[in-house]
Amino acid sequence: MTEQDFSISEFDRLFGSREHCRNLFATLIDLFKEGFFITDAGGSFLHVSPSFCTLFGYSPAEFLRMSMRDIDIQGRLDDFVAGIPRDEGDHAGAYETTYRQKNRGSVDVEVTVVRYSLPDAGVRFVGLVRHIGDRKKTQTALRESEERFKLFSHASHEALLLLDDSGKILYANPAALRITGHEDKETRGMEIHEFLRPSHYSDEQKLQLAIAEVMPLSSIPEEAVEADRVLDFSITGKDGIETYIELSLLSEKVGEKWHMIALFRDVTDRKKTLESLRKSEHKFRRLFEDTRDAVFISTPDGKVVDMNRAGLELFGYRTKEEMFELDIGRDLYFNPEDRKNFRDAIERYGGASMHDLALKRKDGSMIVVSITANAVYDEVGKLTVYHGIIRDLTRIRQLEQQVHAFQKMDVVRELIGDIAHHINNVLNIIVGNAQLAKMSPDCTEEVGSYLSTIEDEVFRAADMVDELLASGSRHPMDMRTVDVGAVVADFEKMVRKIIGEKITTIVSLPATPIMAKMDVARIGQTLLNLILNARDAMEGPGTLTIRVNTEELTDVTTTLDGKIAPGSYAVISVADTGRGINSNAREKIFEPFYTTDMSGGKKGLGLSVVLGIVRQHGGFVICESEEGRGAVFKMYLPLSAEKTRADRPVERGVLSGTETILVGEDEDALRKITAEFLKTLGYRVITAKNGEEALALFRESSGEIDLVLMDIAMPGMGGLDVYHEIKKIKPDIAALFMTGYSLETSGLGAVQKQGISAIRKPFTMAGLGRKIREILDAGNGQ
Repeated sequence: MTEQDFSISEFDRLFGSREHCRNLFATLIDLFKEGFFITDAGGSFLHVSPSFCTLFGYSPAEFLRMSMRDIDIQGRLDDFVAGIPRDEGDHAGAYETTYRQKNRGSVDVEVTVVRYSLPDAGVRFVGLVRHIGDRKKTQTALRESEERFKLFSHASHEALLLLDDSGKILYANPAALRITGHEDKETRGMEIHEFLRPSHYSDEQKLQLAIAEVMPLSSIPEEAVEADRVLDFSITGKDGIETYIELSLLSEKVGEKWHMIALFRDVTDRKKTLESLRKSEHKFRRLFEDTRDAVFISTPDGKVVDMNRAGLELFGYRTKEEMFELDIGRDLYFNPEDRKNFRDAIERYGGASMHDLALKRKDGSMIVVSITANAVYDEVGKLTVYHGIIRDLTRIRQLEQQVHAFQKMDVVRELIGDIAHHINNVLNIIVGNAQLAKMSPDCTEEVGSYLSTIEDEVFRAADMVDELLASGSRHPMDMRTVDVGAVVADFEKMVRKIIGEKITTIVSLPATPIMAKMDVARIGQTLLNLILNARDAMEGPGTLTIRVNTEELTDVTTTLDGKIAPGSYAVISVADTGRGINSNAREKIFEPFYTTDMSGGKKGLGLSVVLGIVRQHGGFVICESEEGRGAVFKMYLPLSAEKTRADRPVERGVLSGTETILVGEDEDALRKITAEFLKTLGYRVITAKNGEEALALFRESSGEIDLVLMDIAMPGMGGLDVYHEIKKIKPDIAALFMTGYSLETSGLGAVQKQGISAIRKPFTMAGLGRKIREILDAGNGQ
């Protein structure tokens, strides 16, 4: 008997027939909260679990007509497959991605997938999909609680045992092994009570009775007590440590055989917490159920009787004794009149639930809270105290403000993209006419110089458009080696207009160039944001100082941002004479969504985004400030040894050709200029004013056309739609797309990865000619 024969025989002995095994594991899969799927090598679904269907809103029948690409928005499965070495067999991996739902919504998921090969059926992909939307939102909103939520996430993994009809263990998952201390090789054939080892005889009897309830065993111990399907008892691990578990049992008949599934989790910490609460006094059992919220007892005349640790932290006091001396209405309420109104509501209705109020910390800062409180009366009906729970909503309100701001920013981004598209079209028309005019025999040297100036200014305007796109975070990084002083100098005139006449502006620039590699638009955005913050912090007359200099860090420097390596840095500093930042706020200002402005009036980038942009440049940001003494923000950017490169590369000789090109462009003037460019380069040109006409012309002359040059954004049928239809007619057709948007917002970012070429407007005749020649010479059918 071969090793393979033995494995199959052993498999049949353990699990029964393959059909029985299939049914058994289908039942097991249905128990998972995670969605389960199997696809073939091309990603088409072969099997999906009920949880998978529920998560995405499709029926099993619908899924069996679909492939993973129908829901995989980001194409992560394709990335997973692409990352597997060709000579590697079975492969496993995990990743996070976003899947599309039937209702056109989307859901964040964590996918664990395994690729394996079957001798007769080929490659299969098997995966588990866990919904992580809530977890991602929580991680984004409360990064400082990351470790706590990781603990919760780990605790959600249940231990699992699979047993045969005689109660012998067939399989124990890693969580079960971790909780009990067993090794996988010793679990096969072990009975469940041997595996779990209940600490007490009564617990073992409850376990046996529960097994008898779900499995057709021959007898039930007479001395056994009645057991529930969900058991709660302690077990003793191999290391001798006692652990409390919560256990659920269920059985399933597969063919003629019964199998049992045991699911359990470690509830030791929860048991200890409950035991501790049972030993506490009655008032603390009621008041400290959730220690993360503030719990208080106060008197009707406005004195604090008791406050838990969370309450002390919320209000910024170190000891209860400090709070005992306070007048609640005066010292804890932002508006003392709210105290009277809240007290009247409690006494009138006996309590108040989820009442939102503005309260005050020891340092005078405002916090927004939700209070649930009740009035307590003595045996003769006299009001004695109020007790209740205070939940801090400050961060939530800040997040709501930020979400609202982000929604407005999305609208602005769309508007910026449309404006950029139209402006780039106009710029392309201008530079095209200028170039054609320069080629005219009648063009004098003086006129040519004027036209060259027009060209230069067009591309300067194009850079401004790029800055607009960058401000909407829809544009790739454009790293250039530039003089930092010159970049700041360009801002000086604009800054004086923005901050107004009440604030004195001092700009200190170096006498010699300080070179650094940066995306000018994005660093400009961060500088503008720091200037706006400084202006708002001064709230009236003051002095704004902007300085550019260099610093040499000889040792590792530790900042709020982490440890910074030694080296030479260009430093852009923005200093104000405003209200300053206290030490507590200074430690949090670079956290996502953090702001000291409760009014929600800030319109710029958050400091966490500023920090992120500077980090992308290999730099860091520091803040020097004391309350009442202004603030200084410094951006450190690594110095560059490179020389500054020209804004526009010097163009080499234009490559001409004689091929036939179909041009699709809805802007009449730009279509005409583009056609003239190509004719001047020797090409035969066919023009179309929209996508529908381009497709019709291609159908008529597909044999003659060597390349299609299409605008992405056209009314009706867009350039990509036309291209996909053309490929059905002539699959090897060469193509080049034009766009006034950034490549990301035009939809070409992902498509370019497939080999499709694109050129951004405005372009020159030389640039267009070179791009077309490269595509045609490469014989790229895309």
